[in-house]
Amino acid sequence: MPFKSVSGWKKLGSLEAEIVALSPYAPGSVCGAFSTDPVKVAIFPFAAGQVKVQGVSLDGCLDGALLDERVALLRGREELWAVLDVQHKPKIDPVGRSTRSLVNNPGTNSALALDWSGQGVELKLEGHEVVGREFPNRGTIRSCFLDGLNCYVVAEEGEGGGRFREHAGGTPESGTQIRCDLPLAAKKMSRVVGGPQLSALTRPGGMEVCVIRKVGAAAVEARTLSLDAAVADIAVLETTLFVATKDGRLLGFGGDVLHRTGDGGHLAPTFDSKMGAGCEPTVLAVTSRGGNRVWVGTKDGDVLRADAVKGSGLSA
Repeated sequence: MPFKSVSGWKKLGSLEAEIVALSPYAPGSVCGAFSTDPVKVAIFPFAAGQVKVQGVSLDGCLDGALLDERVALLRGREELWAVLDVQHKPKIDPVGRSTRSLVNNPGTNSALALDWSGQGVELKLEGHEVVGREFPNRGTIRSCFLDGLNCYVVAEEGEGGGRFREHAGGTPESGTQIRCDLPLAAKKMSRVVGGPQLSALTRPGGMEVCVIRKVGAAAVEARTLSLDAAVADIAVLETTLFVATKDGRLLGFGGDVLHRTGDGGHLAPTFDSKMGAGCEPTVLAVTSRGGNRVWVGTKDGDVLRADAVKGSGLSA
């Protein structure tokens, strides 16, 4: 049954600075939130419980990943840091340099970093230490996403907007399970999210998404579709695309809508939910443990959550 609405928007807390990343850790039933200027890490429980917020003595944070309830990774402009004992007395250890992106691998105690030289680094939590393993990337990777099972990659290949690839595991080292060329309109899109049935690509601030739908056992099709508002961030859960817009709304697009909208067409949302007055989203995440939920971080530092509801009916 598809998602038809969201309900129960709730402000869980505030870091009082722009949220740059949300990182769920399902085995611990917590979601990490990361802010910059000042740098803070907050741990929000999936259910009721105390929220832990800790300041971290770094100049800035561009991204973050929660490896478990105790250990996080923070990416600065180029440096990569491990923050140990993050809920009590954070200890900061350098674990990488020349890092251009950081991708969490949810529920696996690991993450993936890409550096400016073209190398990849798999980062794993071993005991109380974060250990990195370098590997060469296949081609030039624009961006990637991990869902705990597969690695979804947008590579600078082909003559159009790049090439989408799906690899088994937590790195793009294994053979390609699925691949497809992307339309030219996707060339400047750098934010990718993925799942077994649906993946998507966008450019934050733009008004288009490239949707990659599974149409066979090992076949996908890519379409570029337009929206009525600028995108802040995107997420996928099952066959639904969730879009947080700059004007403070959450749009949901079910599989039926994505199927019948042709390439270049305008997407009409399955549901359209206002998050709250003055809310400007920056990041979006979804979780399914203990219930399907949508998490939003904002420019003002707030963390919001709502329930994703299956069945009929529209949200207010």
